[in-house]
Amino acid sequence: MHNDEPTLTDALDRGKLIEEVGKAVATCKPPQVFGVHGDWGLGKTSFLQQVQWHLTGTCPQLSDAAATEPAEPPFQKGKYRKAIRSIWFDAWRYQHEEVPVIALLQEMRAQLSHQRRSRMVGVAVRGALLSIEEVTKKIGFQYSKFQQANREWKAENLDAPLPSHTIRLHLREAIDRLIPSKQSAKPLSPRLAIFIDDIDRCEPAAAFRLLEGLKIYLTLENCVFVLGMNQKVIEKAIGSQIPNEDSPKERAAAYMDKLCQNVWRLPAVRRPDLFLDEMLTDTVEDKTSRSRIIEGINGLRCLPPNPRRLKGLANLIGRMSVRLPGQRTADEGSAIRQTQLLMVVAYTYQFHHDLYVRWEADHTLYDRIYDWCRGTLPTPSESVDDNNDVNSPTLDIFTSMILPLRDTSMDQEVPTPQSGMEWTYPDPGDARVFWIQPLVRYLGDEVNADQFRRYLYGPDQASS
Repeated sequence: MHNDEPTLTDALDRGKLIEEVGKAVATCKPPQVFGVHGDWGLGKTSFLQQVQWHLTGTCPQLSDAAATEPAEPPFQKGKYRKAIRSIWFDAWRYQHEEVPVIALLQEMRAQLSHQRRSRMVGVAVRGALLSIEEVTKKIGFQYSKFQQANREWKAENLDAPLPSHTIRLHLREAIDRLIPSKQSAKPLSPRLAIFIDDIDRCEPAAAFRLLEGLKIYLTLENCVFVLGMNQKVIEKAIGSQIPNEDSPKERAAAYMDKLCQNVWRLPAVRRPDLFLDEMLTDTVEDKTSRSRIIEGINGLRCLPPNPRRLKGLANLIGRMSVRLPGQRTADEGSAIRQTQLLMVVAYTYQFHHDLYVRWEADHTLYDRIYDWCRGTLPTPSESVDDNNDVNSPTLDIFTSMILPLRDTSMDQEVPTPQSGMEWTYPDPGDARVFWIQPLVRYLGDEVNADQFRRYLYGPDQASS
């Protein structure tokens, strides 16, 4: 089965984008904060590590299994290694720290020290590492009292540098001694690239504290930060931490614009069917069954364009595929139909738990699923259940979900005899989208209780 570990293999054809981000990191004028946006499951961690590998030729945070170099990488390894040192920081691991930026500085010190271990560590390097350690102590005191110190220094001594300015000066000098020399890095300017991952998985207060720390202390002339994030989640977190704001959403967007002016947005999977086919190669042993599964969804946009979700679906289909007919038959159309029915069951099982458990308890629910996908299901206010109660709770399930297709004739006062469907362009990152709808509409009402049980429990238990 497929796991969710990051990888250096570019299975999503992002080589050009990796090179573009890498070039920006290597050639920009620091200080810079870049962003890489992607919904959860789009492969942000893999992308960031591929950029790091492209820049420096190393990626020490990967496990031995995941660190296997691709046989034919679409991007050059270590292209800018003479000019760049890199740091990796998993923000969510330190979200409970009172001052997350201190944890970041400690990681910088530890990783830079490890990178220098194989070389002759001179007095200057030792001094630089000790300087970073001393700075973390100062920040631990200053951060909590920064606002107060700011006011006091402005009122009492406008000509003297603020504590944060002094700290930045010490950090810049320390990092200058740790990055490659200007002579070896010609024609590029040497710098430190800091990759911060999973900041969107932190609690809102922790994410905000880390971003504030970056803004206050780490706008350094020798550092480039690359933030891997779901921008929507980050802006929501920032908005929740801004007091007394009438429009926190707009204020949070402005905050991110000031901190991070260059953002790359990872594209969704352009051909989910081809990606699923590649994943099924490892999970479905029988080639005939695998080809039928892909043929059964040919031409239908019925899969989530998200690599993590497609991996999970491939794992489940692999478990269920043993219940499909393997060899070629005279009635090949019927065999493909069975794979299509299995796909509907597997998709609902994997991604829509609330709908699935009700379907499992009462197999006649599929009739309502089919009507809902066609757009002919009554609204809750119009429905009446077996006890003549209005607002049947079963239909409440559908009000919390999103269909990618809608019936355009429903918008007309006098519907035309031929019902037309149009794509609603749902958010690819929204877990509420029932992507399998086009396949349900194509199948019609052919899913019955015996078929449902067969795919879930196997033919021996289908009738029990």
